[in-house]
Amino acid sequence: MRWEELSTWGFNDCIDKSNGLCILPIGVLEKHGDHLPLGTDMYIVRAMAHKAVEQSPAVVFPYYYLGQIAEARHVKGTIAASHRLIMDALLEICDEIYRNGFTKILLLNGHGGNDHFLPFFAQMFPGLNRPYAVYTYYIHHLNSEQVVSIQNHTGEEVLGDHAGFLETSLLMHLHPDLVHLQRVNVSESISKERLKDIQGLGVFTGFNWYANYPHHFAGDPSRADAVHGAYIFDILLANTVKVINAIKADTNSAQLINEYN
Repeated sequence: MRWEELSTWGFNDCIDKSNGLCILPIGVLEKHGDHLPLGTDMYIVRAMAHKAVEQSPAVVFPYYYLGQIAEARHVKGTIAASHRLIMDALLEICDEIYRNGFTKILLLNGHGGNDHFLPFFAQMFPGLNRPYAVYTYYIHHLNSEQVVSIQNHTGEEVLGDHAGFLETSLLMHLHPDLVHLQRVNVSESISKERLKDIQGLGVFTGFNWYANYPHHFAGDPSRADAVHGAYIFDILLANTVKVINAIKADTNSAQLINEYN
C-alpha cells in the first residue's frame, strides 16, 4: 500500500491492515560511480519496501531522500542538506505519520551513509516524549551464511562497498535501462588509503570515506548481471519481510515507551 495512492476514505482501513506500521524508505541522491543513477539507493529501497508489503501489508511512505551524504558534496547531483535540517525534517515527518494514525514507523534504510545518522536519530526518542515507536533497519544487512551463499552463487568474492558488484547487479535486475557499464573506470574504485594508519586503529573522522574513495565508487561491477541481482534481491527481501513481521508483532516497545515517558 503506497501512501500517495491511498484515498482519505480508505486510509483508516489501511492503517488497520498494517497493524499501525508505516514504512519510510530512506536513501540519498549521490554519485554511484559513472554507471549507476544518483537515485540508486532510493530505487533499491523503495522496490524492497513495495515487494515486502505484498507479503506483509503495511503503508509505504513516498520518496524520501534527505539522508546523510556530506562526504559527497564535491560531486554533481548530490543533495547534501545540513545535518540539523535532516534531523528536524525527519522528526517532523515522523510526527506527521503518527498524527495520521500510525503508532510504528520503520525507517527502512538503503544508504550506508545513514548508518550513524538513523541510529542516532532513534536514540533521541527517550528524550522527546513521543508516544510512537521508531525502528531503523539497513536493507543490505547480510549474515555470514548469506554472504557465502551469494559468493557461491555468483562466483564473486568481493561484493563491493558502493556501486560495486552487489548494487550494480540489483539495479540491473530492477532498472536495467539506468545502468551504463560502458562508463565504468574500475581504477576509480580502488581505495587510496590516505588515512590508513589511523583508520587501522579504529579511529573515525568525517573524511574517512573521502580519503579512500574520492570518486565515490568502491568495487568492481564489471561482472554484475540481472540474474545475480534477482538472487541477491530475494535474500534481502526475505530479511526485510522478517523484520517487518517482527515489528508488527512487537508489543513491548509501546509498553516501554509508556513506562519510560
